[in-house]
Amino acid sequence: MKVFQENEIALKRFIKRFTSASHNVDDFAQETFLKGFAAELRMPISEPKAFLFKIAKNVALTEVRKDTRSPRGYIKEIDDISQILDDNQATTEEWLDGRKKLILFSKAVAKLTPRCREAFLMRRIDNLQYKQIANRMDISVSAVEKHVTTGLLKCNQYLREQGYKPAEFGAAIKAAQKSPKSEYKKVVKCDE
Repeated sequence: MKVFQENEIALKRFIKRFTSASHNVDDFAQETFLKGFAAELRMPISEPKAFLFKIAKNVALTEVRKDTRSPRGYIKEIDDISQILDDNQATTEEWLDGRKKLILFSKAVAKLTPRCREAFLMRRIDNLQYKQIANRMDISVSAVEKHVTTGLLKCNQYLREQGYKPAEFGAAIKAAQKSPKSEYKKVVKCDE
């Protein structure tokens, strides 16, 4: 999504207006990219820049709403900064590796056939149920399951060809392994 690269700095500045936590800005920007990329693959976007900023606003506001609903205790002043540092926070190298993997995964998804890509993205990005996807695509639930499984397998194959193990891409693989009726489990066990 070229428009994302051209407007990344402006987009992050825009997102900062909705959140006081600066560490969330990069996460919101990445989520915006993923949703924009998924939408662009499904249909042509007439005003991509405006569309991207609308996605960013929705992502940020959704997260802000979640934060306001969650109970939090008051944070007292802390003299020792080590008490608030997050040891799980990604290093610069991990962050760059994550960006590289995001681009690589996007390329893998782009290589799928249009119908397969559409079903795969609705399931993995939009988190729709198989029945909802079937209704939207006007196909059977079985066909949706086949498209999603094919998408996973082809993406995994592409990632292996690029020198990565699909397990390095984490969440998508774990979601696929938990998916009921998934042929993915059988294939992965035989393949690895």
